[in-house]
Amino acid sequence: MKPTSFEDVLEQVGSNGRHQNLLVWLYVLPINFLIPWMVLTPIFLSSTPSHHCAPPHMPVFPEASVPKGDQFPGSALTHPNTLTSEGNFTLEMWTAVALPRKDGKPDQCRQFNLNWTDLAGFDSVSTETNLSQHILENFHEIDCAHGHTYDQSDFQETLPTELGWVCEKEHYTAMWLSVGLAGNVIGTFVFTSLADIHGRRPLLAATALVCAVFGSARIYATQTWTAMLAQFLASLSFPAMLELSLIIILEQVSAAKRSFITSASFVMWTLGMCLLPLVAWLARSWKLLSLITSLPFLLFAAGYWLLPESPSWLLSRGRVSETVKLLQTIAHRNNMPIPKDIEEQVAMLCGRGKQHHGPLQLLYTPTVRKRTLLLTVCYTCNNLFYYGLTYNIDNMSGNQFLNFFLFGITELPANFLGGWMVEVLGRRWSQASCFLMASVCAVASMSFLDGEQSVWGTTALLTISKLFVTISFLVIYIQCAEIYPTSHRGSGTGLSSLVSSCFGTTAPYIAVVVRS
Repeated sequence: MKPTSFEDVLEQVGSNGRHQNLLVWLYVLPINFLIPWMVLTPIFLSSTPSHHCAPPHMPVFPEASVPKGDQFPGSALTHPNTLTSEGNFTLEMWTAVALPRKDGKPDQCRQFNLNWTDLAGFDSVSTETNLSQHILENFHEIDCAHGHTYDQSDFQETLPTELGWVCEKEHYTAMWLSVGLAGNVIGTFVFTSLADIHGRRPLLAATALVCAVFGSARIYATQTWTAMLAQFLASLSFPAMLELSLIIILEQVSAAKRSFITSASFVMWTLGMCLLPLVAWLARSWKLLSLITSLPFLLFAAGYWLLPESPSWLLSRGRVSETVKLLQTIAHRNNMPIPKDIEEQVAMLCGRGKQHHGPLQLLYTPTVRKRTLLLTVCYTCNNLFYYGLTYNIDNMSGNQFLNFFLFGITELPANFLGGWMVEVLGRRWSQASCFLMASVCAVASMSFLDGEQSVWGTTALLTISKLFVTISFLVIYIQCAEIYPTSHRGSGTGLSSLVSSCFGTTAPYIAVVVRS
């Protein structure tokens, strides 16, 4: 038999049997369940709770917590004798008296130049004197002189509370998230390019190891620069880990099974994303959360000794004997007869292989150049839109854990709908229609910026928009796996992902602009 492609040989040994099912259910789907923990955990690690200026030499307060909103309006304390009782000052008293009001709420970054002695001195102020006016006339506003006190209803501690990334240092939070996205850029270029040269298996294991080691190392950051470095190194493994976990299985299944596997992996991503807010709520500490979401990847680093290499990649590298041996193993696992001339078939295909030249090979022919450009543009639009919405969750009103869950669960119907669309409408029309609908919903949401129903209208339309963007993200992964040739696949997918990640580094700053 004279094969025309590697898929012809794969069909003879089984392209949809026990071998493929073991890879999908024991490795690909579990790792895709945990990958969103690695990617989206920084949103919780960098959560900035409500905060106010702390009083000087804070005394022991009786079960006091930071007030929220207008819980303690200034008018509630109008007489000095109701403010103090010697030796019994409270944090509520300090918040109501020493903090300026901004839009009816205590200012988070400014205080009056008061101390406990000044508060005690209010006993000598005439009871006929308006206390608020007295403070405004005699004490000027200053930046927080004694640090900040934080609301601990959601987290006992987060990275911004530990390193003081609030007020004039608030931009460090967005910088920290962007540094992580910069790590995505570098990691994508390095790992996916090396995957075409050294194989899918060792680089996939390397990304898991990097995530586990440096993700855990973040807890030792005690200064801004060490926090930035740890976040950069921990982020090197994504999205290369996601892409390589799909590539290694999609190169071993029939074309008809690829959309199902990609859809299933996205479903696992969604389930992992929906579980993450519960894990964060239970952890309550950014350090514990970092360990919980990083250490499990050590199990997947062991995949180097357990996973089979991609036979398609082995063939593209001219390693005929290893390819034949792996195909024989696949046939045995799938209970398929081993073709007698399998060595001759593989040798014939190997002779047609092309030498690998890294990312530069994407520029050699007009067809590959055009496909690379179009896939990169689609990838970039998806990335910026998806993560721009996701990083904005902290700006939404209500419970951040519930908001995150609701934003994540909307992806579940998108995954099933996307799997159906790519089979019925095809890859190209599914991509184009989803981009169109996502854009229409996003533009339409602008009409709800004013009015009583603005919050619900905007949220509903942006949620629908996110649903369509999720579908288009699914389609782009399928297209990258199918349109790029085997020898170009890692470099092509990596280049598209790299360019999109470069633009994606602006997503945290978009959220900061919205907040301000």
